[in-house]
Amino acid sequence: MPEYTLSKSYTGDYKERGSSFHAVAQPTSDINDVKSSLLIMKEKCPDASHICYAYRIKKGKSLDEFSSDAGEPKGSAGQPILNALKRQYLINTGIFVIRYYGGSKLGISGLIYAYGIAAENAIKNARLKPWMAKKRLLVTYPYTLDGVMKSILKKNHAEVIYEDFGEKIDIQLDIDVELADSFIDIVKQLSAGSAQIIMAE
Repeated sequence: MPEYTLSKSYTGDYKERGSSFHAVAQPTSDINDVKSSLLIMKEKCPDASHICYAYRIKKGKSLDEFSSDAGEPKGSAGQPILNALKRQYLINTGIFVIRYYGGSKLGISGLIYAYGIAAENAIKNARLKPWMAKKRLLVTYPYTLDGVMKSILKKNHAEVIYEDFGEKIDIQLDIDVELADSFIDIVKQLSAGSAQIIMAE
């Protein structure tokens, strides 16, 4: 089954008996992204009664799934958000649902429905893109190759994660698994062996 992810953030809303549920779906590559986003939302939404969330993060063949009820009854918030991600085969994606309490209790079934619908509404508003497995490479090359390398990186849609300018240029990059071997061959040919490439874990 093909898997999907997001290229940017999208939102969705749902209201029930005075309570409003604001969902934010966004791309995420690791747990630190999730923690950072949660802190930002807590600062921006001090009046929120709950900020519940779920994520699915894939690295290699390992899939990390997690959901948080954030004080709501167990299973009433995080799990329906996670289920919304699963139904659309979304990975490397997190959804936060910010609830503002409206004075009326919704009950377990009402909460499950509200959190789930808010999450689904954010996904409905989103533009999904096919997820491609990535390979991380470490490349070291002389400054004379900088222009050539920038061109190769662009043509192969490589994402530069880190750059260091010392005696030589060191970069970390993520590239689609399907493009990795041809990328390595091209770099070796055009650099005449002056570039070094290491596979990262």
